[in-house]
Amino acid sequence: MGNEGNITVEMACLGRPFRLGMLYDCRSDSLIPGITLWDLETLNASVRPQPNTQFQIIASDSIEDKSSALNVTGELKASLLGGMIQLQGSAKYLNDTRKSQHQARVTLQYSTTTRFEQLSMKYLGEQNISDRKVFDQGTATHVVTAVLFGAQAFFVFDREISSSESLTDVQRHMEAKICNIPKIGIDGEVSLKMSEEAKVNDKKFSFTFYGDYALSFIPTTFVDAIDIYTSLPQRLGENGEHAVPMKVWLYPLNKLDFMAAQLVCGISVNLVSRSQALLEALNEVDMRCNDIMTEFARIPFPEIKQKLQRFRARCAEHRLGFQKRLASILPSIRGGEKEEGILADILNDNGQSPLESQSLTEWLNNMHQEMFVVRNYLTKMKDIKCVTQNELDTEVLDPMIEHVVCFTFTSLHQEDLHLSEIDNYLQSQSLGKAYLPIPANPGQEPWFRSSHSMRECARIFLGFYTANRADESTKYVVASVPDQDHPGASIYLYEDGTLLSRCFKPPSKPPTPSVCGRSHDSVSLNLNPADPNAGLTVEYRVEYRTAPQEGWSILTTQEQTEATIPCLSPYKMYQFQYRAVSKEKLQRFRADSQVSDTVSVSTLPTSAPGKPSIVQKEAFGVQLTWDKPDVVGDGVTVQYYKIQYQESRKTSNAECDQWQEIRTKDSECLYILAGLKPSTSYILRVSAVCAQAGESAPSFETSLTTKDIPKSPSRSFLNESKLLKNGSPSIYELQRVRVENQGDFEKYSCGKGLFTRNIKSIMVLGATGSGKTTLINAMANYILGVEWEDDFRFKLIHEETNRSQAESQTASITAYELNNQEGFRIPYPLIIIDTPGFGDTRGIARDREIIEKIRNFFTSPQGVDQIDAICFVVQASLARLTTTQKYIFDSILSLFGKDIAENIRVLVTFADGQLPPVLEAIKQSEIPCPKGEEDQPLHFKFNNSAIFAQTGTSVNNVNTRNFDKMFWEMGTASMEHFFNALHKMPTKSLLLTKEVLDERKQLDVTVEGLQPQINVGLSKLEEIRKTQHILQQHEAEVAANQNFEYDFEYTVQEKIDISGTGTFITNCCHCNFTCHYPCCIPNDGHKHRCAAMKSGNCTVCPNHCHWSAHFNQTYKFNYIKKTEKRTFAELKDKYEKASGEKMTQEKLMMKLEEELLLIEVTVVKLVETLSHCLERLKEIALRPNPLSTPEYIDLLIEAEKQERKPGYMERIESLNQVKNQAQICVKVSNKVDLLPEEFNIHIRQQQMQQENKKGKKGWFSWLNK
Repeated sequence: MGNEGNITVEMACLGRPFRLGMLYDCRSDSLIPGITLWDLETLNASVRPQPNTQFQIIASDSIEDKSSALNVTGELKASLLGGMIQLQGSAKYLNDTRKSQHQARVTLQYSTTTRFEQLSMKYLGEQNISDRKVFDQGTATHVVTAVLFGAQAFFVFDREISSSESLTDVQRHMEAKICNIPKIGIDGEVSLKMSEEAKVNDKKFSFTFYGDYALSFIPTTFVDAIDIYTSLPQRLGENGEHAVPMKVWLYPLNKLDFMAAQLVCGISVNLVSRSQALLEALNEVDMRCNDIMTEFARIPFPEIKQKLQRFRARCAEHRLGFQKRLASILPSIRGGEKEEGILADILNDNGQSPLESQSLTEWLNNMHQEMFVVRNYLTKMKDIKCVTQNELDTEVLDPMIEHVVCFTFTSLHQEDLHLSEIDNYLQSQSLGKAYLPIPANPGQEPWFRSSHSMRECARIFLGFYTANRADESTKYVVASVPDQDHPGASIYLYEDGTLLSRCFKPPSKPPTPSVCGRSHDSVSLNLNPADPNAGLTVEYRVEYRTAPQEGWSILTTQEQTEATIPCLSPYKMYQFQYRAVSKEKLQRFRADSQVSDTVSVSTLPTSAPGKPSIVQKEAFGVQLTWDKPDVVGDGVTVQYYKIQYQESRKTSNAECDQWQEIRTKDSECLYILAGLKPSTSYILRVSAVCAQAGESAPSFETSLTTKDIPKSPSRSFLNESKLLKNGSPSIYELQRVRVENQGDFEKYSCGKGLFTRNIKSIMVLGATGSGKTTLINAMANYILGVEWEDDFRFKLIHEETNRSQAESQTASITAYELNNQEGFRIPYPLIIIDTPGFGDTRGIARDREIIEKIRNFFTSPQGVDQIDAICFVVQASLARLTTTQKYIFDSILSLFGKDIAENIRVLVTFADGQLPPVLEAIKQSEIPCPKGEEDQPLHFKFNNSAIFAQTGTSVNNVNTRNFDKMFWEMGTASMEHFFNALHKMPTKSLLLTKEVLDERKQLDVTVEGLQPQINVGLSKLEEIRKTQHILQQHEAEVAANQNFEYDFEYTVQEKIDISGTGTFITNCCHCNFTCHYPCCIPNDGHKHRCAAMKSGNCTVCPNHCHWSAHFNQTYKFNYIKKTEKRTFAELKDKYEKASGEKMTQEKLMMKLEEELLLIEVTVVKLVETLSHCLERLKEIALRPNPLSTPEYIDLLIEAEKQERKPGYMERIESLNQVKNQAQICVKVSNKVDLLPEEFNIHIRQQQMQQENKKGKKGWFSWLNK
């Protein structure tokens, strides 16, 4: 249109029948029918082809995006929003909006143009106008001067989205699928090869077609869309004769005649956008209404749905009214008759109305929440019939039903204030009156937000229904009845068709019962009262059963808050629950509450033991007996008894009860209870303890009063004791009776004793000269009650010996059993185990002898199998431990298992009032003992210098007597402290300690047996090397002269006489091998008890022979090296005779290697045994053996060289022998091969082991060949 382009209006046709010369009114956006500016028959249009085809994907459903797709902008969009244009063809797409927010929509737009028609400039002159009345009438503002023909189509695909799907993901998938349609059209392939999954997904699509094409059918499927798309080019006709106007160009009439009507004022973009936003918001509201109606379609109450329908109708009414007003004012504004501000006022008025977008959204949110609440409660009550208000009357009046309990929604009919406000606003609009808002009530809250009361009501109703639904005379329903007095929900109770209560409170679920008592055949429960507002509680019904069963037994109680369920079985797990039964006041309606939560509890394993009776009563203790429980549960065994006692009180306040407990060692119904106070009243009781099954109820209580303290019993021992020294004081040897004498240990008993139970055992260990013997004598005097003023003292240990102080005064392990007697200062019998001192001048051999004696003592049936305290006696003045002293400490600690650590106590001798320096030395040495105050080892200080000190007046120095008395009193206090602590210490089993001693013995025996075998192996290796060297260097001479001589060094076995040494030995008669020396087993019939034996066989001799092949003999086997002249012929002959075949040099070497391999197999087995011993000792021993470390032994050797005490040379020789054994242990522990690399001949090892099993002689048989 040349130069006139700047005044011409370009506009989309939207399906309207435009043609050249037609008149158009831009004020109302309408065609003027029947009138044209020129004679159409004389018009000569300029026509030119304009083919163009394009497509695009539209993922949005907004008015803005759809208008843009149809090229609708500015003024035309305002008219569309006001409903002023009747859309046709593809333009109908503008009115199609989504029905749900759970709907994914993707649109494919197809657009094509065919030709462009326009008028030439000559027709715009006045001479060509055929009808000038058009200008005078003012009905049109523009004339059509150009038309673009073509067609377009919109393929609208919709898909519903499930709750588990994402809108974004579904829409992305749809876009990818629909993008392929144009490609199909281009390729001309209509049918696709789709998978079954793709076909199922395509069926989920719904399809709507809007286009400028005539179709013969209504398409609905994805395949239909493909078919239509591919046929669109043909549907326009061969020459495009079916094309429709798509866009027109309008020329203003006032340019032809100034008298013509014209477009005075346009609508601003801002007002158009605001109008569009208003209608978009109403579209969203309509979609949400649809979604809510669909989501909550199963709610049976019509009143709540009616609110939503009413709201939706009001929104539609508001939309229509807005469009009408918009359609009425737009032409006036455009024609200049009215100001644009009128439209702004309409929009502002809407923003202040109850139909404003935010208010509508808030109302829908509330409605959704209300329906959500109702649906949730109905879901919880899905098993209960839901009825309308009319149906409720039918249920209530049913003559077969006695009672109806109804969960009632009371606020669904409640008038919605916002809906009333909308009605008020719309009525004001229709009447043209000013809108006056209804005053709001800010304190009123929606009923569905009273969540606590609603939930409580529903919980009680459901619990009540669950508990009573078996009652056929009572019906349960859910209904909606208006009731302003009980907002939200309430429970209605009907009886015989009459409403009894609008707020029925059934008995609620009672709290969980609590167990307040139990015995072997009964359980007592506390039944907490139900809600006092829920009628009158008539009774409680307790239900119980054993855990595996299903049926419940019932016990009914009358208004009691405590119930005891009798006649139960012992040691059975039971489950308990209960219900409250209530009755409406003055009515006959009785109701059970919901059952409480279940509590599980087991009955006691046994009945209570019999009431204790007193067998014997003393000042510090009593002997008790009682009867076993009469009833014992299945599979239950009484392991021991628990005795509880306390001093009698004047009041019976249970809170003041402070029972002390002590347990028996076994299930015997007899016990000595010690540690009581003299002249004191006690009450006591007994319970049976059954391991994992628990314990019984306590027996009936027994009362008693202990006796007064008798006079000191110490003088009573004088008549039976032997006077050792007469003086002040006189020294007596305490009478003792030998009850055991096993050679390695002795056992003595002192006194007849009153009680024989609860015996405490202590072992006293220490270095030679630490004061063990004197300390034990001091203990005996304290226990017997000897006082400073007494003119006598006792010696429990008195050894007449000529040994020096450098040697231990104790020759063997000795156990002294002090039987408890009336008047003793300790309330229990005591066994004191005295041990020889470590580290005296007799050296390591003596220490090993002591260790062996301790092992025999622990393992002997006449010894002890449990211990209460390991007493480590040390001198107070040892500020720093020498190497020898540290060796003594470690030697003692290496005897015990790790479980004894907490029972180790340090007894410090020669102590004064200060902190003993030896404690710091003990800390630095990391001796594993419990710690006390200030992180010091738990210790007890003693100074026994006054135990046998002179006390008479003959002592001239008064200061000396005072010091001696002070030390005596200090010793008495220390003894009291020690024995009180001992009474509380737990008894420890010696099983682990026995294992430590056994493993250590096995270790020593294995190392001793391993050494000679390694030496023999090295000799055999040297023989192979020598022979191989000769064969290689003198091969020619050997071949020429079979009598070729060479020097040969070999190992031979010799017997060393040990008769007269006083020692025993274990020799294997099969292997001719010394397996254990020295051995403590003198009897050949008891050799199975030798330390070298395990599981009936020897662990040391090469063939591991049975123990019966081992004997005591007067000699031991030793191995020495000798040298002699040999010839190759002799060597060859030797092996030919042994093998029975001709020997070549190669075969000869193989035979030598086979002998060597036999040695290696034996050594490897011994190494495995040794390694096991080492690993096990690391796990269980309190300390490693100090003699297992070569560096440690070097320090001991150096110390001996420096001190040069008598016999030091012999001790150094013993230490060197031990060092060789220690080096073997270190190699085994560090995984180092004991034999040279040449020994690692493993290729044929398995073969040789099999040959060995077939009866081949052991490798020691080659020694003397």
